[in-house]
Amino acid sequence: MKKKAVYIDKVCYEHLLKGMNQQQFDDLYGEYTDLDVFNNDAWLLDSAVIDHIVERRGNWHIYLVFAYSKYPMRLIKRKITSCFTKQKAELSANHMRRLAAKDQRGTIVVNASDFYHCSN
Repeated sequence: MKKKAVYIDKVCYEHLLKGMNQQQFDDLYGEYTDLDVFNNDAWLLDSAVIDHIVERRGNWHIYLVFAYSKYPMRLIKRKITSCFTKQKAELSANHMRRLAAKDQRGTIVVNASDFYHCSN
């Protein structure tokens, strides 16, 4: 099936070009505080590690979530790997979580109630 070509009129094209030209004046250089989450990563030592397994297109993707125990809203989620079977993914996720965690027994925990937010 052949896709139709998309055309825009002259006015829309001029607005698009004007916006692209204006963008060079609007952009600002980033500050060091923008990268603060990467520079100040000492909180990762006291973080709870949670494994998260998601099935997509026949593969089981393994994610590790690092959540700070004192401030649970400070978290990082990283994709680690993917597996072909759910059993292998669960085994790998458990092993990777224990390797990544500071406390391998899992004494540092984050409760779901810590993420309460007001819906107003």
